[in-house]
Amino acid sequence: MRNWLFSDSWLYFGSWLPVLLLLPVCLLARERIPFANPMESLSFHDQNSEELAQWHSHLDQMAFLQVYDPIEPVNRVIYRFNVGLDKYALKPLTDLYKTAIPKFIRLGIANFFQNIKEIPNTLNNIVQLNGEASLKSSGRLLINTTLGMLGVFDPAEQMGFKYRNSDIGMTLAYYGAGAGPYLMIPVLGPSNLRDAGGLVTEWFVEDEINFLGVPDKTFSEPALFAVYGLNYRNEIQFSYDDFNTPFSYDLIRFLYTRKRELEVVTFE
Repeated sequence: MRNWLFSDSWLYFGSWLPVLLLLPVCLLARERIPFANPMESLSFHDQNSEELAQWHSHLDQMAFLQVYDPIEPVNRVIYRFNVGLDKYALKPLTDLYKTAIPKFIRLGIANFFQNIKEIPNTLNNIVQLNGEASLKSSGRLLINTTLGMLGVFDPAEQMGFKYRNSDIGMTLAYYGAGAGPYLMIPVLGPSNLRDAGGLVTEWFVEDEINFLGVPDKTFSEPALFAVYGLNYRNEIQFSYDDFNTPFSYDLIRFLYTRKRELEVVTFE
């Protein structure tokens, strides 16, 4: 007779044992996303009413960190994906790009793609009825495309024509469109509904105008697309590693939102 430890019924039960043990953990994990609205999860056990009132006062002062984020669970999943992608792929590739490509070549590449951006900058400035900014952005486009050898150099900067970004998100804000809910976009990072819609529209406009054939070539040829992507990441002075805290999602969300508010107010 076989030992009862090796009976079919016990083996069957043993195969399901890990699942049964993990089931309560899974159910509890679904109750709450880690670090979601952390200020709301604080509890107080101090019996001193005066100190308790002071703590509540501090919480009220932290209310400014709150941002309209109705799809926070989805945004947090995308955020964790972006953190991993940036840490293990984009940052190492960008560091390799900095090491392998001389600085003057990287500067020329950055100038070239920045010159292409002067087309939507000019269009947005015109729609915003900003005559001075329209002249400066169109002047930069003309000078850098000709004297700057298709934008590889930036002589317009030396002539006093400073670069000024003006995107469709700012144009929509100029005409009263609200930012809408906060969004975390895969790969691209923090945004909001207004800016994300503006970004898609801007890509469509650039593709239709197709200045010097750059948009068509950039997205159809892998090598050019890789250079475009590396330059884009290299120009962003931001890293998720800068926020080594459980509240990094909340801080990035707050900083992006306030940054865009300041940009909209400044360029109205």
